[in-house]
Amino acid sequence: MRFVPPVVALGALGACAIGGHLDPQADGRPGGDAQNPGSGHPDAPPGQAVTTPLLLSEIALGPAGHEFIEIVNPTNQSVPLASYYLADNGNYFKLPMGTPAITSGDFIVKFPAGSSIAGHGVATVALDTAASFTTAFGFAPTYSVADGTLTTVVAMSPSLTDTGELVVLFQWDGVSPLVKDVDIMLAGIPTTANSLVSKSNVAQGAGTYHADAMSIPMQASAPAAGKSTKRIALETGHETQAGTGNGIDGDDETSEVTTTTWDTTATFSAPTPGAVPPALLQ
Repeated sequence: MRFVPPVVALGALGACAIGGHLDPQADGRPGGDAQNPGSGHPDAPPGQAVTTPLLLSEIALGPAGHEFIEIVNPTNQSVPLASYYLADNGNYFKLPMGTPAITSGDFIVKFPAGSSIAGHGVATVALDTAASFTTAFGFAPTYSVADGTLTTVVAMSPSLTDTGELVVLFQWDGVSPLVKDVDIMLAGIPTTANSLVSKSNVAQGAGTYHADAMSIPMQASAPAAGKSTKRIALETGHETQAGTGNGIDGDDETSEVTTTTWDTTATFSAPTPGAVPPALLQ
């Protein structure tokens, strides 16, 4: 796998559309809260925060060249991605305090300025080069971590561990002392080094994280080479959505019962990158 330098400054990349759609703004609700003062989307009008139900929808852990993470937009409105990040390291939540420490094989990347995900669309993030992904699946991914089409916050030879890996989609406005969880998945059986780190009641700057349930389960096994794990249901009714969590809208993304919302060992199937799961659309 191509090596990505350990730290790259967060510079703006050129505008990039997902699903052929460029939209630098989206409707939002008044932003900020006591836990995350001044929270809001850089592409949203002043005083507003974008709240979205973007979801992780598919993860392929291997083999090399086939690894990818897919994100789905269940709504029919495009969502700007300029403040969204993707990580496979449990220290992601420390980002507002400086570049988090990570281990070999891990990464934290940011979606480029001007990018968006179309309504009822998906974004496919390949870990290896676009060329390797195209050889494996017959078409290019939306982004490639190895090629640098996402802005690298920190990365060390990024890959996904075949036996299991934490994957986190999160949002940070670049100013607030806390990040917002968007979606979290423990694919397969991660080792302690590859798993979720508790941020419950951790103080950062002027903010303090809420207590997380930390009950999200690992899967019984990891998908074998040539297969992936896929989301099969929305989160509603399958996680705590009481407004007191660390997620967007106050959901607790660490409480999701992924044994219900994702497929199981018995139903793992061949990867379907680029496909929009009908069961997840609103």
